[in-house]
Amino acid sequence: MSEGNRQLGVIVVAAGAGTRMRSALPKVLHPICGRSLLGHVLAVADALAPAHTVVVLAPDTLAQVRASFGERYTYVVQAERLGTGHAVLQAAPALRNTVDEVLVLYGDTPLVRTTTAREVLDLRRERAALVGLMSFHAHPPSGYGRVLRDAAGQVSGLIEERDATPEQRAISEGNSGIMSFAASWLWQTLPRVPRNPTKGEYYLTDLVALAVGERGPGAAVALAAGDEREAWGINDRIQLAEAEAVLRQRLLAALMRDGVTVTDPATTYVDVGVTVGADTLLLPGTLLRGTTQVGAGCEIGPYTTIVDATIGDGARVRHALIERAVIPSEAVIGPFAHIVG
Repeated sequence: MSEGNRQLGVIVVAAGAGTRMRSALPKVLHPICGRSLLGHVLAVADALAPAHTVVVLAPDTLAQVRASFGERYTYVVQAERLGTGHAVLQAAPALRNTVDEVLVLYGDTPLVRTTTAREVLDLRRERAALVGLMSFHAHPPSGYGRVLRDAAGQVSGLIEERDATPEQRAISEGNSGIMSFAASWLWQTLPRVPRNPTKGEYYLTDLVALAVGERGPGAAVALAAGDEREAWGINDRIQLAEAEAVLRQRLLAALMRDGVTVTDPATTYVDVGVTVGADTLLLPGTLLRGTTQVGAGCEIGPYTTIVDATIGDGARVRHALIERAVIPSEAVIGPFAHIVG
C-alpha cells in the first residue's frame, strides 16, 4: 500500500473490570455530559476516519456495549485480563493485512481530544518511527508510567510506576497509554512481549524498548498533550465527576466563543449534543440535555431544564421543565411551567 493511501485501524481497549465503580453498568457505559465514556472515545476514533475500529471487551460486557453502539464497529473479546498487550493482540485477526497503522485508545479516557490523537499519528508518520505515543507533563504524574529519554532527548523506553526507581518516579513526563504503531511491525513484534514477572501481564508499553533496541534512537517518539487531563483514566465515580466538570467547562467555553452568554458556568450544564444559537443568554441553573436545540437570541433560565426539545429564536424560558417539545420563536414560557411534547 502506498504512503498516500495509508489506512488507519483504531483499537479501543475497553475490557477493564471496572470494579471500583461499584455498578451493574459496565464502567465504559457510564455517562458524562450526555454521552458514555466509551462514546466519547469512539467519537474521537470516528473523527479520524479510520478504515476499521475494533473495540476490545470483556465477555460479560459485550452484549451491553453492542446494544449501545450497534454493528458499526468490530467487537472482539479478551477472555482473560492479561494486560494491554494481550488486549491489543485480540484485535490482530480483524486488522492484520488490512491497515498499515494502528492507533490504540482506551474506553475510559473520555477527555482525549481528536486534535491530539491526530498529532500523535502525524508525528509518528513524519519521523517514520515504529511507535508514537501521547505523553503529558505533571509534577509528578502519579499513577502513570514514566517516559524515559536518552541524553539527546530521544525516547528510550517506558517504565511502569511500580517498577520505577526513585529517580525515575521524579520524571515529570508521564505515559498516557495512547499509542500508534506501524502495523506490520506491531503484529510481528507484539507476540514477543514478555510476561511481566510482577503482575503476570503483557504490557503494550514494552514495545517502546523493543522498537528502540531494534532500530535505535528515533524508533519511538512522544507528543506531550497540551492538557495533562487528556490522559485521565476513569476508575471510580469521584474521577467520573471530575472528568465531567472538565468536559462541561470545555463545552461551555466553546459556546461562549461562538457568541453565547453563560452568566454562571458553575451552575450551567450542557450536553455534548446540544446546540445553542448566538446571542442566547443562559442564566444560572440551566440544564440543556440530550438533543436539545436552542435558537439565537433566546433567554434560558434561571432554573430551567430542557430535554430533547427545540427552542425557537428569541424565546424566553424561565423556571421551567421542557421535554421533547417544540417551542416557537418569540414564545414566553414560565415561570413554573412543565411542557411535554
